[in-house]
Amino acid sequence: MYKKILILFTIMAVSALALSGCATTRNIQGRPIISSSVNKIINGVTTKKEILSMYGPPLSVSKNILKPGVETYKYRFRYKKYVHMGDEILTSATRKLTEKLNITLQHGVVIAHSFTTQGNISLKRILKKKNTSGAQSQDNNNNY
Repeated sequence: MYKKILILFTIMAVSALALSGCATTRNIQGRPIISSSVNKIINGVTTKKEILSMYGPPLSVSKNILKPGVETYKYRFRYKKYVHMGDEILTSATRKLTEKLNITLQHGVVIAHSFTTQGNISLKRILKKKNTSGAQSQDNNNNY
């Protein structure tokens, strides 16, 4: 009798897990920013045209009304992976990577730039490999 109850309980537990569902959601915004290309930006030398050919159109452009001819290009890449179990998100299984590149131009020439990365470094390596292998086919197909 005890074995039958144990088997029945096990079947019910497995069925409950199967019915609750398990799914993975990925939220990707922008393109990964290749750090080796950031090293090629030289303040006072690199032009707006070169920046646009390296990274495409920026996510946003802000202009300084107090300094005519000065504008800042902002590039962002965000990757988040969530594992769902039923209605709950398992936050311990969440993988995140955020990259930010800010480029300040004055009259079409870079005068300052900064690049920051936050998140899972191993995830960054995986995404960089995927991006460099398929970068030529998707250069102009990404929305920011």
